[in-house]
Amino acid sequence: WMIVNSNGTALTQKTETKLCLILPKIFEDKGLMELSFPYMEPIEIALNIDFEATQSHGVLCQSKVCGDRVEGTDCGDEVADWLCDALSISGLRLLRHNPKNRRIAKIKSINHSIPHSISLSNQDQFLLINKNSVRWLAEKVPDWDYLPDITKFDTLDSIVDRFRGNLIIEGSDVLEELQWNEIEIGNVKLKVNE
Repeated sequence: WMIVNSNGTALTQKTETKLCLILPKIFEDKGLMELSFPYMEPIEIALNIDFEATQSHGVLCQSKVCGDRVEGTDCGDEVADWLCDALSISGLRLLRHNPKNRRIAKIKSINHSIPHSISLSNQDQFLLINKNSVRWLAEKVPDWDYLPDITKFDTLDSIVDRFRGNLIIEGSDVLEELQWNEIEIGNVKLKVNE
C-alpha cells in the first residue's frame, strides 16, 4: 500500500511525520486490513482485489517511488476521505500495489549479484535493527544528548524506534548483523542485502 497526494506523489514519514500514527492491522481470516488513527474511528479495507478487473475499470493509478514508475489500484473514496481527515491533507488516495508490477532494486548486494524485487519500498522490503548496535552508536555520538529532540529520558527503545525498522533484534555482538548473509525466522529464510 502507498498513500499518494493529489499529484500522485507518495507520502513518506520524512515529510509527513503523522504517518507514523496510522496503525494498520491485517485480519487474514476476515480478508480485511484495518487502519486506525488517534481519536478517529478505524476503517476497514478489503485485502482481496481483482487487479485484472480494476485495470479494465480505470482505477489503476501510477506513481513514482525513488524515480521508478509503479502501478497500484486506488482503494476508493471512503478510505481516501478517512486519510484526508486523519492527516489533515486534501486530495490523498490509498493505492494498493499491483503484484504484477515489479520494481527491481537499483543497489545490488555484494553477497548477491541477482537483482531482487522491492515493491513500494525504497531499497529493501525489511530493515533489521540490532539494539546492541544502536546502543554502541549512541555511545559513540558525543552530541547525541544535545540534539533538540533527544532528552535524557529517551530510552534505548525510543532511539531504536527512530530508525523505523521492521525487525528488531538484540544480537550478542555489536554490528554482527553486517556479516550475515541470511536470516531464518521459523520456516522463512530472508536474504540479507547491504
